[in-house]
Amino acid sequence: MATKHSSPATKLSSPPTHPPNQKFECRDCPARCCRLPWNIRFSNDEARRYLEEPWVRERAGEEGALVIARGVLPMREKDRRLQCVFLDDDMLCSMQKRFGHEYIPKSCQAFPFGFVRDEKDVVVAQLSQLCPSIRENYGKPVDRQLKAKLQQRGDTERMSKALATLGGVILAQPQYLRAVRHWEDQLATDASPAETLARLYDWTAAFERALPAGAERATDASIEAALGQASAGELAPLAPRKKASFYARVLFAYLLGNLCYPSRVREAHRVEKASWTQLQALRSLGNKVAWMLERGTVDMLFVPEPFKLQRVRTVDRFLAGDEGTLVKDYLRLVLQRRHIFSAPRHLLAAVLDLALATVVISRFARCRAAANGRVKVSLEDVREGISVAELVLLSHAALSEQGKLMKNLRWLLLTKRESFRALLATEA
Repeated sequence: MATKHSSPATKLSSPPTHPPNQKFECRDCPARCCRLPWNIRFSNDEARRYLEEPWVRERAGEEGALVIARGVLPMREKDRRLQCVFLDDDMLCSMQKRFGHEYIPKSCQAFPFGFVRDEKDVVVAQLSQLCPSIRENYGKPVDRQLKAKLQQRGDTERMSKALATLGGVILAQPQYLRAVRHWEDQLATDASPAETLARLYDWTAAFERALPAGAERATDASIEAALGQASAGELAPLAPRKKASFYARVLFAYLLGNLCYPSRVREAHRVEKASWTQLQALRSLGNKVAWMLERGTVDMLFVPEPFKLQRVRTVDRFLAGDEGTLVKDYLRLVLQRRHIFSAPRHLLAAVLDLALATVVISRFARCRAAANGRVKVSLEDVREGISVAELVLLSHAALSEQGKLMKNLRWLLLTKRESFRALLATEA
């Protein structure tokens, strides 16, 4: 898990940073952040406060009180989606209406803002692309809101002091950031994001191999030499695949399949479970089989209507076009936010996360276009794909909560170059 650090806004040595000219204002989206298949977590103190309030216990019910005791907001199914039990029919929070904004969980107060301290100890605002106002730059300048949002959030995350190579060499923060700066530079070139990430995998692997074997920690001199050797090597081009690779289909079945109904309502914090839960389990399995076979009809979150998966192959790939630039801009933003480095891990795992996000964004955007009967994706399809990547991979998903299948898939893609390249080639 990421290291947390209490950091009151009044003690900041410098103002938090954020994307230039970014705006935000909560609006009628409607209540998107309250109606998602995710865990809205809060502290033990907040849980205790809620359980001591009779109105909260009555509203949540006995089953919901048990979920609150675990530090999670309970949700119920409505209109084939999960929504917070405290959300009223007018799409406003009943808890906030009754007790005020300061009473609701800190994570709800601060959303869509999160905060990470970077390598210079400057607080970097994490503005979730899952929020339509952030994505569309709607509202008031965020620089006027950061102090209050940081105070509401109550803590920041810190970047990991070190990452490791696959060979076990420890890289101090200034050392691994030298590789990250190379990644940022490459994502600013004209190459497609899929082609760029295939090259970055090879470049990073070459950089790691060039470090002295058997060394526990890298020296600055060895880092300098390894960077030079990695940049001197030739990098193989990426050839597109006609069909999705096996591991790409596993990824889509796990991540995008879980956004399909009824998989998306089968969460542990759901209350008022239907009497036909076992049938839901079978249908959820059917979703995953459909994604593996790339055939069948699915009802996916953020897609207006059910669609046939076999229609997705009729939609043009776009990562090498103008729409792909939007994906590269997002990937650079992910690196600049520094949240991707907030937990100790392998250096190459960050490249893998960017690759997973790229193929998920691309496949989702093509699904959304297919559902609308189009053969080309729109910028809005890509933006919605980015919001999905935020939800399932890069911002709101905790690695510690991912199942064994996903952890094993990540390790395989991390250590098997051809499987990694085949994944990217699926959408190249």
